[in-house]
Amino acid sequence: MSQQSTESGVDLAIAGEKVNKLLSRRELVINVQHMGGSTPTRLQVRERVASMLGVKPSQVYVVEIRTSYGLGKSIARVHVYNDDKMGEAIEPLYIKLRNMPPEEAKKIRDAIKAKKPKKGAKKGGSK
Repeated sequence: MSQQSTESGVDLAIAGEKVNKLLSRRELVINVQHMGGSTPTRLQVRERVASMLGVKPSQVYVVEIRTSYGLGKSIARVHVYNDDKMGEAIEPLYIKLRNMPPEEAKKIRDAIKAKKPKKGAKKGGSK
């Protein structure tokens, strides 16, 4: 449980691990040390966890990152799936969007907004 990864001033260490066999995933709690720097992005944490565990980044979803003010320390909750398809099927859309590059997520959000009817627009025909 004490796997660690140090790179570019950011240190990751697994603090806790729970195996969820029903959902075919591991639920990790990761301590992130980033003294003198900003909180790493979800994409950075996702890539680092994937390389640390030897899985593809598409199997890793960062659910949340909580940062302690002024301490240079964060705690991340991460789900690591056994395969890509399980993660795609189980994780909610908002988590998937948060774990994408910003350009891709913006395209998907814009497509969703375009599908929604405008407020005040009538559903039926005019009378």
